[in-house]
This record gives sequence, C-alpha cells and structure tokens, in this order.
Amino acid sequence: MTRIAAFGIHHETNSFSSRKTTLESFRRSGLQREGVQRGTRIEEMHRGAKTVFTGFFDAADRLGFDLVPILFAATDPGGTISAEAFDQLTGEALAVLRDRGPWDGVLLNQMGAAVSESYPDMDGEIARRTREIVGPGTPVVMTLDLHANVSQRMARETDALVIYHTNPHLDAVPRANEACDLLVRMISGEIKPAHALEMPPMVIGIMHQNTNVQPMKGIIDDLLDVQQRPGVLHASVGQGYPWSDVDEMGFACYVLHEKSEKEARRLARWITGRAWDRRAEFAEEVGMTPADAVRHGLAADAKPVVLLDAGDNIGAGSSGDSTVILEEAMAQGARSYLQTLRDPEAVAVCDAVGIGETVSMLVGGKTDGLHGRPLPITGTVRELSEGAFEDNRALHAGWTFYDQGRCAVVECDSGPTLLLVSSSIGNVSLEQYYSVGLRPEEFKIVVAKGVMSPRPAYEPIAAEMILVNSPGATSADLSTFHYAHRRTPLYPFEAEATYE
Repeated sequence: MTRIAAFGIHHETNSFSSRKTTLESFRRSGLQREGVQRGTRIEEMHRGAKTVFTGFFDAADRLGFDLVPILFAATDPGGTISAEAFDQLTGEALAVLRDRGPWDGVLLNQMGAAVSESYPDMDGEIARRTREIVGPGTPVVMTLDLHANVSQRMARETDALVIYHTNPHLDAVPRANEACDLLVRMISGEIKPAHALEMPPMVIGIMHQNTNVQPMKGIIDDLLDVQQRPGVLHASVGQGYPWSDVDEMGFACYVLHEKSEKEARRLARWITGRAWDRRAEFAEEVGMTPADAVRHGLAADAKPVVLLDAGDNIGAGSSGDSTVILEEAMAQGARSYLQTLRDPEAVAVCDAVGIGETVSMLVGGKTDGLHGRPLPITGTVRELSEGAFEDNRALHAGWTFYDQGRCAVVECDSGPTLLLVSSSIGNVSLEQYYSVGLRPEEFKIVVAKGVMSPRPAYEPIAAEMILVNSPGATSADLSTFHYAHRRTPLYPFEAEATYE
C-alpha cells in the first residue's frame, strides 16, 4: 500500500507583536485543546472536524493509501517563533520522517507565514529539510493558508503547493483532498508537473481580503477560470500576510501545469497582471474610527451590531487585550455591550472573589503600548469557567476543539459585559460565549476581534458588521509599521513600483 507521511508546524507570525511565540505557546493553544499532537492523537482530534488534516484522512480513505500522521503543532498567531520552539518541533518531526522511511510521498500542513528567530522563511526551511531527507524522487505537496507569504523556496523544494481559495477560510477540507489527489497521481507516475510562481510587488490590505466581495472576488474568479484551462492541474493565490516583515511578504500566484513551465508562467502572470491593474483598489482605506463605530452601533435600530476590531485582530497575531473600542463605548455610555479581553491577571482577581461578588480592577491594555490603556472597572462576577468549548460547524479554518483558558464573565456597573480570558483565542465561534451563559444576540453592540475570521460565526446573527479601523499590532494602516526586511519597491509603500 502507498505510504504517505504527514506533518506540519502551523503558525502565522506577526513580526510587530511584542509577545514571542515559545514552545509553551505551542503546547497551550486557544485554537487546539492540545497544541502539539502526535501520531494517532492527530487522527482523534481531526477526524470529523473541518481542518486540513480532516481532508488528509478523508482522502486516505477515498484513495486507499496509508496516511502516517507524525506531528501537528499549531498555535494562535503571535510574535516571532523562538529558536527553541523551531528546533524542538521541527527536529522531532524530521527525526520521525527520517527514521520511519522510506516514504512514497509527504504531505506538509503549513500555514505559510511562519517566521522563526533563525529562519525568516520558516515554511520554506521545513520544506528544504524535508526534501533533504526524502530525496528528489519522492513527491512532496504542501498545503498553505490563503494568508501565506509564498516564497520561491517553498515552490522549489516541493512538487506542488495547494492554497485555500476562500477568506474566511472555509475550504480547508476540499483543498486538502486536492493536495492528496495530486500527490497520489505523482506517486503513480501519472503526472510529473511543472510549476510557476509569480510575485508582483504589491500588498493586499487586510480590509480588502474578503474573497466573497470585490476586488478580491475578481482575483478568485480569474483563478477559477485558469483552473479550467487545458493542462492546468492546480492554481492558487497567496493573499500575503502583511505583518510578517520578510522579503516574500505580499501577493503571489502559483500555477501547476501537467508539462509546461512556460504555460504555467503565462497563466500566473495573467492573474497577477490583472490584479496589478487593480492595485489601487486593494490599498483604499476603509472602515470607521472607533468613535464613529460605537456611535453607529448605539444609533442602530436592530441588534446586534458587530464591530470588527482590525487593530486587535487576534487571528493575525495581536494581543487580544485592546481597550480602544471599550474605552470609547464607556465614554459614550454604551450599556448593552459585549466583548472579550485577554487578561489572566483580571481572571485571577475574579477567581479570588468568586461568583456573585463585586470586583474593582484594571482590565486590558497590559501587553504593550499599542492597544490602549488598562481601564478601571467595577462590576459583578457572573461566571467562572475552565474555558474549553467545542464547535463543529463550518467556521474559519475548520477548528473544532477550543480552549480560552480560565475565564470570567464580569458585568460592569457602567454597562458593558466582559468575557475575560487567559489565552489568545480569536472570536471565531459563538460557543465561546454560549459556553459561559452569554448570548451575543441579545446585546446591542458586540466586538469581534478580527476582520475576516469572525464572519462565519457572527454573520448569521448580526444586524450589521462594521469594520473598525482601530490601532494595534494588526492595524490596517501599514504605514504605521517599520519594516526592515520587505522587498522594495513594493506597492502601496512605494507608489512608483512597477510590474512588467
């Protein structure tokens, strides 16, 4: 039976975050109840979910190959990955790959925007080391998140790259199945494809990355068109992740052709050229100020109005403790208001007093100077919880088992209701609130810390969803960050950038 190894170290690294991603960060993840999974535990955690590994297991059943899951480590987006975390996790996975070979093929489940202290293109380095072990004759296919900063090394060291097509990310399972189909066809000798990767000098702003609306929808439509062309086996784009300060940061297009690198290049350039012609649309400033967003929410007739906090986008590596919108809501007298704050110190205070008791303390704004200041509140502790919850609905990236750590619900005397959590968990599931007895549907204003990732969960209940152009480590205003390693010229940083 065909024997295929699979592993991945999945991380979206924000170079501007003050919170380093350590080995402990991987061990305790909000995205996964077990941040580092090995062997059969991977199957137990992903069968029945909607992740990339779910698709790998589905394809193994469908195509009849022996899938050997080695290791999967994934944690919430955050700062640069420590050398220790990279060395230990990568070393462990590659040791198993080396010791349990030979293999007919390898599946790499990567995010595509990982940055470690030693390797700015960490995903590319993992691909290189994998190739070094299995040799040039063993096919290697890598799956990537749509926010990947796709590099030439990733393309060069693999036989195929397969990237999500949707943002919010709802197609992890079909893309994983597609990756497996390609791999099995390569193993059998049916195909020996050629590829091309185009990297035009442009960045797509986070506020314009929704694949369901223009201008991003136009790129996806072009991509789907190219996939139907004769000889094309697969086509993907990487939107890029603008908060990773690396050379390959930005938009990219990858085309896999059954035999012709020249044709793959021509088609990739057709997609990137059409995107380049619309580059100004991807840089337009959108979104309300925090003050205007709160004002709008208070004046709205229907509820809830969901405010998408771009500057504290946990799914892009922010701190999760921004008080910018909360302070504005308190100043404007918002009473029917709900949001999360990552503040383990405040949770400990609530634990000390107990349910039903009054607390007076400072909350939020404790990570750095980018996310507002700690705010004084007085309120009543309504709930305490260990913070684990499950959601098997079609959510962003398909995660199922979540862990927000020890948490507390506090009703502030001034009006707002706060869910204080201990881990950096994005607002991607309504079960986050339901599990502690809160119903977001009943509030006038709900803050969701993110831009795209909260949408699958919150759109069904929202009267409106408002993009808030707030400050923070994931601000949509990229001019507020100091880049040291990106390419130049790069649009929109340098308006004179050209692409021929």
